[in-house]
Amino acid sequence: MARKLRIQHLGVVRRRTHAEENHDLKPLTGPPAIRAVALALILAVLCVCRPASATAETTFNGRFFRGSGDVQYLRLLETARRMFAPDPKYENLAMLYMPSWDGLVEGPTWDAWWIQNSYGPTYALLPFLQEPFVTFLQHAQDLWFDQMGDGKRVGAAPPYNWVAPDGCLCDCARPGWIIYRQGDGRVQIHDWAMEFTAAGILLQSELLLISHDAQAIAHYLPKLERCANFIETRRDPTNNLFLAGPAANLLAPSYAGCKKPDGTYGKAYLTGLSVTYIAALDRLIELEKLAGHPEQARLLVVRRDSAKKGLALLTTKEGYFIRSLDPDGTRHGVYGATRHGYFEASPNHDAIAFRVVDHAQAERIYDKIASIPGLRPYGFILPNYPSYDDMYEKPTGLWAYGTWVNGGAWSTCEARMMLAYYRLGKFKDARRSMEQLLTFADRFRMDNPLVKFGSAVYQPNQPINLTYDAFGPPAGFIRGLFEYIYKANSLTLYPHIPPGITRLEQRFPVRFGTKRLYLASVGTGPITSVTVNGKSWRSFDRRSVVLAYAALPERAAIEIAMGGAEPASFALPSPEPHVLPVPPLDAVWSQLKGVNMSSNALPLRIGADSNGQDRFHGDIASVYIFNRALGAEEIAALARNEPGPLRNDPALVGAWSFGQTQNGAFASEGGAGLRAFAEGRVETTSAPEGSAIHLDGTGYLEVPSSPLLDFTDTCTLAAWVRPESLPSGGGRILDKSEAGTSNGYLLDTYPGNSLRLITQAGTLTYDAKLKPGQWVHVAATVKPDGQLALYMDGKQVAHRANSAMPGVKKLLADATRLRRFYRALTAHGLGETYEAAHARLAINCVAIAHRRLRLLAAGKLQPLPNPASEAAANRLYFDTARKLIDGLFRVLAGYQHSMDPRKREISRLLAVKRSAAAARPAPFLIGH
Repeated sequence: MARKLRIQHLGVVRRRTHAEENHDLKPLTGPPAIRAVALALILAVLCVCRPASATAETTFNGRFFRGSGDVQYLRLLETARRMFAPDPKYENLAMLYMPSWDGLVEGPTWDAWWIQNSYGPTYALLPFLQEPFVTFLQHAQDLWFDQMGDGKRVGAAPPYNWVAPDGCLCDCARPGWIIYRQGDGRVQIHDWAMEFTAAGILLQSELLLISHDAQAIAHYLPKLERCANFIETRRDPTNNLFLAGPAANLLAPSYAGCKKPDGTYGKAYLTGLSVTYIAALDRLIELEKLAGHPEQARLLVVRRDSAKKGLALLTTKEGYFIRSLDPDGTRHGVYGATRHGYFEASPNHDAIAFRVVDHAQAERIYDKIASIPGLRPYGFILPNYPSYDDMYEKPTGLWAYGTWVNGGAWSTCEARMMLAYYRLGKFKDARRSMEQLLTFADRFRMDNPLVKFGSAVYQPNQPINLTYDAFGPPAGFIRGLFEYIYKANSLTLYPHIPPGITRLEQRFPVRFGTKRLYLASVGTGPITSVTVNGKSWRSFDRRSVVLAYAALPERAAIEIAMGGAEPASFALPSPEPHVLPVPPLDAVWSQLKGVNMSSNALPLRIGADSNGQDRFHGDIASVYIFNRALGAEEIAALARNEPGPLRNDPALVGAWSFGQTQNGAFASEGGAGLRAFAEGRVETTSAPEGSAIHLDGTGYLEVPSSPLLDFTDTCTLAAWVRPESLPSGGGRILDKSEAGTSNGYLLDTYPGNSLRLITQAGTLTYDAKLKPGQWVHVAATVKPDGQLALYMDGKQVAHRANSAMPGVKKLLADATRLRRFYRALTAHGLGETYEAAHARLAINCVAIAHRRLRLLAAGKLQPLPNPASEAAANRLYFDTARKLIDGLFRVLAGYQHSMDPRKREISRLLAVKRSAAAARPAPFLIGH
């Protein structure tokens, strides 16, 4: 909840009127008529004499934004920025952390990193993204660049086992798995990831231009050049356009290319590819200059300028862009035409957002958008209006208009539309978009795509929704204020401040290399003066400010005066105190419901962990999974191979006997029908009752991620196993948890020939002394109250009673350890490192999880209407803190034997004992 703010104006506290100080007026006496006249006169005087701020709020003083004028707009800006820091009310970016690659993930139900989905939000938030999120984002994008096409690499298992051309990026990727074509729809007819690759160039180039990190530039620049060369293979030298086949566009497989007479689909000239590639080259050129490669920069300038010339063939007489041009001259996306008469939004708003077109054409494009009400029925721009008539699927089901790629709303596109609004001064449109986003954010429904033309979530059966895309509109709502054009040695700002805001202070830093810039504006209209740390700055014109990198101080307060307004002496904000105290183990935590296990987007693996490691060697048969804790007699029945009524139990999620296959996968013979796919070599063999799978360490089974496998309260895991000789690290039997964490559930044989169950509620181990070559039935249960149990051959062999909030106790203990680590880093001059920032974020997320529960208990925060949604939201806060801590510990564990002395020193500091100085709590205040 927002704390009460003092009314201020340009830093001066308003004095209260005499009447306000006394809280009342003396009663009037006399006849009623006279009293009425007197009262009217007094009210008239008060209306004239009382300052305007007494009757209407004219200033805003938030944590991230301060200012005067349009307070509602300033509040929206503050809310937008809150989504990128730990916050007790709103879903925030930290909730998308993925420990297994120490980076960001698309969402709890989407366990990879997509180019199309991250394009808008990433570009919009890059200037103000701070550590550890900069590193998180780079690790996510490394999933693309570390696995990019090289003409040899096989991307993933069938049907995605393509070998992509050199320089090709992807639709999406996770460790050891990459999809080089759009992964939805008829994947075998799809073209390579053409526009995806162009967008990837843009995002990585922008990140490097902002960082000015010479080592990183040297590492990524050759890869980016290979990506550009890949796109150049599609350039038609006769017209400087680029040929692309089905699903080579960014927004999923809505683009079918050119339909040929035989009914197949070939390549056509795709406008989006030209627009995105031009924008990417703008940034790659500057990166080459920064790296000291003038010849390469000149080559790219020729490529960019010739590509710009080709745009004329894709432009209508009204000035907007069509979607594509067939080689025979057929145009797709001429609004109102008899055939293909829709308007295609993304190449048009992208051309404005990335300054691919000049101001005059940008205005013409916007005018066309504004003339089509059906494009923005709920504030968000749709990909097209009306429905496509040129998809390779009929517009029904998922492809029906308003549902998915054909007329559904995509927040990644809305981020770029937001930037286009700001460039053209369309602030009402920007506000409407942000307000529409909040209708979802207020309900923890930040889903993507949004169906029913942007009015409903894609996954309504989830208790809450969260996706990276949904952070696009708030990121664009912030970046649009000053735009930011990064070049090799300078940053150009284009202020776009709503005219109702007469004073604005952006009190968080913008990155430019090692520089940290704090921005403010005063007045409205053209720019008339600029100061940097109080000194006059002369590099500006009426519309823009150029900040030469070499001339900027390390911390710069930049104030832009407009319309002749006098600067208001904007001073550098004081650095925020860093780390919150670790909260106590108190009754507040008891509000958490069902934290025995966390839901995640991982598949269930039989015989391996989430990284495909710790593989089981031996045979596995009769796997059962229930979403309740079976009783002792029921487990004994499974051990006797007499499941009986359990096969029809409503709690049965999956039952795999490995006797039936379905399209190359093992079918589940009970429950929801989930199929188990073989990854690597998996053979079948005989079991005491029926069939088994034999695993020799080269393969395992994978059941794709499903909400049915996401348990939070209770479950039963059971299987027959016949292990071979087991390594000390054991082998996974069933695993749906990120390796190195406890954010799901797993049953394995660690250590050696033991049995182990891991959940968020705790770990239970039994020295089972499993014998190589001998069949044994194993089972594990988790009860709603947190009790854990292990079974062998139908008998309970280990039990762990629930202690009060066991997961919370461990979380607080780990947070306390991290706090000591953070103080040790600070004491050794490492307080600004990624590791310190990660520790700080994790600790603050623990504190904010506690603060949310405390506010709910005090009635100061409105709970979500649905109790299940509220429970899921509270768990999300807890799980986020848990994942951040687990992920950092996992990173630091890899530092122990590093060749890098800095990493070894950081690893050593993790073990620093608490000192009297370290025990003193640091003050910290968050104003929510």
